[in-house]
Amino acid sequence: MTYFEIYRAVQNPQHYVAVRAGDQSANAEGVRASENLVFLTTIPDDEEPRIAFDAEVARERIERDGFYAFNVTIEVREHVG
Repeated sequence: MTYFEIYRAVQNPQHYVAVRAGDQSANAEGVRASENLVFLTTIPDDEEPRIAFDAEVARERIERDGFYAFNVTIEVREHVG
C-alpha cells in the first residue's frame, strides 16, 4: 500500500502539503526539507473517505506538480436549541 505524507505550514495552520511517501523527486524532497513545513502524519492511499483530504485530487496534483497543497479550515459551531 502507498501512503501520502502530510506536512503542515508553520506560519499558517490552515495550509497543508501532501507528497507520496518514498518519492525522491526534487519537489517532494523540497517539501520535506522546507523550514516552513513540519511533518504531521501519513495517510494511506486506500480510497477511504477522509475529512478535508481527497486522495483522487491529491494523486492528480502530485502527478502534475510533484506535491498537493490544500487548506483546511475548522470552525466550531455551537448547537443552538
